Amino acid sequence: MWPRRFTLLAFSCTCLALSYMDRWNLSVAAPLLMQEYGWSAARMGLLQSFFFYGFTASHLPGGWLADRLGGRRVLGGGTFVWSLATAVTPVAGSFTGLAAVRIALGLGEGMNMPSISSLVARWFPVEERTRATAVNLTGIHLGTLVALPLSAWIASTYGWRAIFYAYAVLGFAWVVCWFVWGPRQPTTDVAAVTSVPWTAILHHRGVWALLATTFVTNWTVWFFYSWLPTYLIEAHGFSLKESGVLSALPTLAMVVAGLVAGWLSDGLIVRGISVTRVRKLVLASGFAGAIVFLLLLPHTAGALGAVGCLVGGLACFGLGASTVLVNSLDLAPRHAGVLVGLQGTAGNVAGMISPLLGGVIVTRTGSWDLNFYVIAALLTAGVGVWTGWASGEPITLPRR
Repeated sequence: MWPRRFTLLAFSCTCLALSYMDRWNLSVAAPLLMQEYGWSAARMGLLQSFFFYGFTASHLPGGWLADRLGGRRVLGGGTFVWSLATAVTPVAGSFTGLAAVRIALGLGEGMNMPSISSLVARWFPVEERTRATAVNLTGIHLGTLVALPLSAWIASTYGWRAIFYAYAVLGFAWVVCWFVWGPRQPTTDVAAVTSVPWTAILHHRGVWALLATTFVTNWTVWFFYSWLPTYLIEAHGFSLKESGVLSALPTLAMVVAGLVAGWLSDGLIVRGISVTRVRKLVLASGFAGAIVFLLLLPHTAGALGAVGCLVGGLACFGLGASTVLVNSLDLAPRHAGVLVGLQGTAGNVAGMISPLLGGVIVTRTGSWDLNFYVIAALLTAGVGVWTGWASGEPITLPRR
């Protein structure tokens, strides 16, 4: 009586949770690494950015392979690769070695979202895809929610290297369970892809709106996930354990907001409101709230006030950002893996720049404030592009 697509959803949600636990463990370990190796914030930001070189390189090939060969094999293989990279991180031994394993981590994790989006397009009917995507995004946030306090506790108790060993074991266990119990055959009529209509996809302005807004969304996400614990320690004097717990609060807010957005969006669509109008309304209203909180953050007195602004800002951001990933399923469900791969490529360029520039700004100015103004400006531009160009209607594509 348990639908197989729900089993798929449970696997994809937990996979994303584990991958984000592995991704953000370096941000928690960052203050300890900076102290151990004598690195500046700019150098630590450079190390954080190496992940995105691998992540960007594998996103589009991963989506193409998932659409062509099936997301099950691609997702399992990618998870094995990033779990292995996590396992060898503690023995990397140098900046160069750590950079290499972060690139390898990115190569494996770049397969995740394109494969999962391709699977969702094939397993879920149209009226369930927003909620399915919201649940998957919840996995991302829950992974972060668990990782920030747990990693901080592990690092302060057993040292930063223990974080990577513990999470690698979880990743390998997931791979075994996936290949043993993961669903094998999709239940919808979305055909496998033999060729990609690049011309039709790249000439659609809704695709370009999606790519531009993904850039803005990823810039915001990667900055906060890379630097939030360090910001709370350096700007507001929290301890490592306290920063882990407090960093989890904005993430929890994003979890709740993302789920609300998923159910709200599907409910509005069922009531007859056009998909395009729903997508524009949800993103614009969420980003507008995030902009207000980000502009208030540098002027908020007290550490707890700053945490409150972060919670409110990232909750609003999570509400708006939830529509960005599901939009690829609106535009081209047969090519969801490829389109998410394109999104990842655009977004990962932001991921390469955002942590690095964030560290450089702090090093040069001695303050975090300019980072928040930059993000607010980017979100404003994102609202303009999205409301002007975005679409929720399927692209007319040749069926091959």
